[in-house]
Amino acid sequence: MKTLKTLLISSTLAFGILSGCTEKTAMASEEIMTNILSTSKEFQAYYAESETKTFQDGKETDLITMKEYVNNEGKKKVITKDAKTNKETTAFNDGKQILTYEAGSKEAISLNVEGVDLPVYQTHKEQFINMLESMKKNYKKEVVGEEKILDFDTYHLKLTTKKENSILGDIEFWVDQKSWFIVKSSFTNAEMRVDTEYKKVDFNPVFEKDTFAIDLPEDVVITPAENMTATRSGSIEEAKKVIEKDFLLFNEPDLSFEEEIEISEFGEKELAHKEIVLNYKDVDDGPLFSLTIFKALETEDIDLGMETANMKVRGNKATYIEELRNLSWNENGLTYSILIENPDMKVEEIVKKAENMKLSSK
Repeated sequence: MKTLKTLLISSTLAFGILSGCTEKTAMASEEIMTNILSTSKEFQAYYAESETKTFQDGKETDLITMKEYVNNEGKKKVITKDAKTNKETTAFNDGKQILTYEAGSKEAISLNVEGVDLPVYQTHKEQFINMLESMKKNYKKEVVGEEKILDFDTYHLKLTTKKENSILGDIEFWVDQKSWFIVKSSFTNAEMRVDTEYKKVDFNPVFEKDTFAIDLPEDVVITPAENMTATRSGSIEEAKKVIEKDFLLFNEPDLSFEEEIEISEFGEKELAHKEIVLNYKDVDDGPLFSLTIFKALETEDIDLGMETANMKVRGNKATYIEELRNLSWNENGLTYSILIENPDMKVEEIVKKAENMKLSSK
């Protein structure tokens, strides 16, 4: 849930947010849009402390505290602590890598993010706008009122989901009217509620020189995240053994895939996951799309707050996420997920070509 919350807070809230409300609310809407357009575009450093509480059946089950250090260059250090287990985790982001370390562990995990446009480098205004924009079709939005939290004058916004199976459920935000920093949030679905509230926010922090230095015990080994997945190259026959089923391939003269198929296996027992990836290219060897295949999960559809389009592929219900340019569907116990890489290729072309797919054994 925390991961989903983070994704949401870095991707939604924009234009036409408050149409069809009372005169007072309509005025608030105009004021909000005026402020958004006039908000500074400069990245803002800050130090902040927050608490995230999880509730089930009205009872608090988890408490996570967090301290955030962000400088003007976008370098970030986040320290989280689980009140139940007393475990403390520190994540460093220097713009080239994210390094995560749990106190007492003998291993730290690094993730290469060089060249990736992360939300941490966006202003609060940009994060706020992107978040609303990605949710505008799946949520009904309204201004509940204005409230004082800490020293911030905030707008209290409520987003009500239009989907019964939304994993994020209904959402409330309390956002600072000047900086557009989200001071408080609440996510409520049928099973639980997750509340995050900042207890301290300083937009003029003075950091010590070593604040963003990575200081790990000498015996800690840094492991790249990509090394944690057992990935190898293989043939069609090897891929078939891994996912334990015959699978579909595109059967078009203008499409071909690289001879070596990517085969990945990670996790253990009930958490084990195996998948294969075929990278398709055109007649000039230009990349078109990747096709990922794995055993279909026996779970209900979930909503991550992104705009989706329902389609039909080979007579099966399919979902297309425009933001990711990703088309996926289930067929005969397997999930087929296509990530379109060529900007000139339309999803309709893939849907049409999919009608002629053939089993790998044929």
